[in-house]
Amino acid sequence: MSHLSPRSSHAQRATFVGLPTGSGIAIIFAALFTGVLLSVYGGLIGWPFLALFAAATLLVTTLVNPKGLYLTVASAPILFVLGLLVAGWFIARGNATTEGPGVSKASVLAIIYPTVEYFPVLAAVTAGSLAIAFLRIALIKRQNAALERRDRRERTRAAASNRRTNRQSRRARERTNTVTVEELLRRRNETGAQRTRRPRRSLGDDLYSE
Repeated sequence: MSHLSPRSSHAQRATFVGLPTGSGIAIIFAALFTGVLLSVYGGLIGWPFLALFAAATLLVTTLVNPKGLYLTVASAPILFVLGLLVAGWFIARGNATTEGPGVSKASVLAIIYPTVEYFPVLAAVTAGSLAIAFLRIALIKRQNAALERRDRRERTRAAASNRRTNRQSRRARERTNTVTVEELLRRRNETGAQRTRRPRRSLGDDLYSE
């Protein structure tokens, strides 16, 4: 039975398999939340919001666990639109006059317009994250195929070694059995020869004369 050394087990524990899915989505949310705060403070949705979203989405797509790629890529556009709406709502409220309660049509347009204005940015970042996800999946499949081929070669080599060992063992047993039979035949022949060389006595021989 093989045992893993402490060093090998520590290396396996230290292997980076990717960010958890929840952590990746939380990073994108934190980046968008920071972008919303900066946009509300500046009174305008500008490049900080877009840069934080793009950097967080592409980085998380690159580092997230492969099992969480689909959920990460799918949730990023939703979080982006929600961030734009929240930022637009706060900016519209800050720019609103005291003409009366409620939200005017101009404010509604000001809230919705950024989602249309920055749709090309959303499409570009989404396309980039999709490309990264597909590339990672392709590389993982290639690596798995290489590992499978290596395992298949190892199994074939082990099977060939086992067959060779069994064949050598069978030959050794056959040689042992052959030597034993030959030895028995030789002994039987020697016994027969000894019986042949023993002098025959006639009925008239004196058995007590010797």
